[in-house]
Order: sequence, then structure tokens, then C-alpha cells
Amino acid sequence: MAESNESAVREVLAAWSEGIAAAIAATRKHFADDCVWQQSGMPTTTGPEEAVALLDSLVDSIGLATLDVEYLHVASNEDVVFTERLDWMVAKDGTRFGPTVVVGVAEFRDGKISAWREYFDTSGLTNLLES
Repeated sequence: MAESNESAVREVLAAWSEGIAAAIAATRKHFADDCVWQQSGMPTTTGPEEAVALLDSLVDSIGLATLDVEYLHVASNEDVVFTERLDWMVAKDGTRFGPTVVVGVAEFRDGKISAWREYFDTSGLTNLLES
């Protein structure tokens, strides 16, 4: 089961690099109805529709087009998948901001992501967004 859970996390992150429509579709496909998505310094969402609303707000507020992910490490064990990665935010004009070092922890229940926590230095992200 750990391998399919890892594949689901990789699918969600790969969708982010394809654009907002793909990211939304992957979120709706893989997040459980009560999935709690927590990110350092960002609003916590519950369920795929709140997560989609947060993604939409990032598109509107900072002009986010895609998020390119470079994996440093991925580990999975039963119903938990850990990722250490470099995330590059890409604006609609193609400008890349980053990278931001992110550690993510995704928990699974019944084949769906039931919790996803992402940890990163919010001061570095704030500086990137303000530049």
C-alpha cells in the first residue's frame, strides 16, 4: 500500500507543475472529504473544496501559474508519505521564485490523503513574494 500512497503524492505534486487546472483535479481526486491541509503560515483547509479555494486564491493574489517540485528525499511507510523537496513557484509570466525547501507529511486513510502537513521557512517565502 505504501507504494500506491507514494504514487498518489507524486501525482498531486506533478499536477502542480502542469498548471492550476491539473492541480485542482488531482486535489479533488486524492484528498479525502475531511482532509486537513496545513502549511506553515498559510490558512488550514479541510476537504478538497477548501484546498481548491486556497489554490485559486494563490493564482489570484500572486499570479501563480505552476509549482515545480524537485525531490530531495521521499520515504513511505504504511499510511504515511514524507517528502523533502525544493519547490519553485512559477508566475504566469514564467518568472521562477525560489526555491523553498519544504518537508511534507501526507497521511492516508482508505486510499485517500486524510492529512497533509507542509513545513517551510515562511520568512523566506514572504521575502520571495515581496520581491
